[in-house]
Amino acid sequence: MRVTRTVRDFQNALLVLLESNSFDHLTVDQICKEALLHRSSFYRYFNDKYDLLEQTLKTKVVQIVDNGDSEDDILKQFIIYINQHRNVVRHLAASDSHSSLYSEMLQILTQIFLERREQESKDPVIQALQKTDNPELLAYTLSGSILGAFHWWQSKNYDVPVEEIISFARETVHALSEQQ
Repeated sequence: MRVTRTVRDFQNALLVLLESNSFDHLTVDQICKEALLHRSSFYRYFNDKYDLLEQTLKTKVVQIVDNGDSEDDILKQFIIYINQHRNVVRHLAASDSHSSLYSEMLQILTQIFLERREQESKDPVIQALQKTDNPELLAYTLSGSILGAFHWWQSKNYDVPVEEIISFARETVHALSEQQ
């Protein structure tokens, strides 16, 4: 996924602002000011701040997936990213758009699983997706498991060690994929 410098600047501005602000309270003007770009530039690339959020999330997910060697590695990288950016996740989850954010993330992760299914892989999760009669349902189930674990971790104020979350996520995803 190719991202222009302007889009990247808006995405980075959003992430910086989310470190200390709830998404619901952010305005396009604040995002433009942080990015040092004009409103007209914002609307050239995005319909609204929700569109920017969706594109930013997709960009981050794709970066993590592209840098991962296996589903286990991708899970680990997601967990490490969330651990390093707890405030961003808190400010997204605290917003009134939480349910739509969850749905958006569920769809993004599911799409990534389904796209990876099309590639040759020795990873057992991808192989399970390739063998099942209903790959879309399995992809949604796996994605929901991952997001559920992230939500639980946040509800525990991230007091559970990263290694424990990584281990649990791997075990759960593999158990679900082995059921196929």
